[in-house]
Amino acid sequence: MSDYARQAGEAFAELIATVEHLRNPGGCPWDAEQTHKSLRQHTLEEVYELLDAVDSGDGDGTEEELGDVMTHIAFYTDIARRDGSFDAVTAARKVREKLVRRHPHVFAGAEQLTDPDAVVDRWEELKRGESGRNSAVASLPSSMPALALAGSVQRRTIKADLNWPEAQPTSTVFERKEGESEQGAEVRAADLLMQVAREVRQAGIDPEIALRTAAVALRNRVLRAEELAGDVPLAELKGAERDRVWNESKAN
Repeated sequence: MSDYARQAGEAFAELIATVEHLRNPGGCPWDAEQTHKSLRQHTLEEVYELLDAVDSGDGDGTEEELGDVMTHIAFYTDIARRDGSFDAVTAARKVREKLVRRHPHVFAGAEQLTDPDAVVDRWEELKRGESGRNSAVASLPSSMPALALAGSVQRRTIKADLNWPEAQPTSTVFERKEGESEQGAEVRAADLLMQVAREVRQAGIDPEIALRTAAVALRNRVLRAEELAGDVPLAELKGAERDRVWNESKAN
């Protein structure tokens, strides 16, 4: 173990001890009464504040907000420890074991991978094997923001080489310009998304609800296709068989 890892462990232990003290009798009454459910909204806000700091490139802000998220981890594990379900020790050990298990090319002498996409493919393959499920989308949280959910479902649908969308070309609304910077492309994409959201709302439709409905419908179709495929992951089906399963999965 490196000196850095040892120091980080000691610092995290001090944070765990501080939260434990706050929630002990004689500590803070607000902290003591918190539950996993009561913390949910606060945790969501902290994560968004962290993402804002990351997006803005604010190193000090990122450090502060990440500390707040770590505090929530300490709260969740302390609540669970008192309930007898799990604690910070078991949670840390479980996720460490998962990281080691899902990186056999690093820890188990498996074939070395130099392509990040290949690493992701192996991770997903190992994940399916552990869960006993071949689903590429079942693990996606339904509470994700609509745009994030739509992006994740679309990415996994396309990765499985499914014929989607069938009705229209894949790039007619937005295309990258040759030589365009990442920032320039993001600005144009943001303007397009803002325009679409404004026009949809002006038509009396909530864009968040509409997009979530479409994302859930696509996820459900993938789930139906996976059920039709049985024990074989969609990405491993041959072309004709994959097309047949995908066509049959379309809702009437």
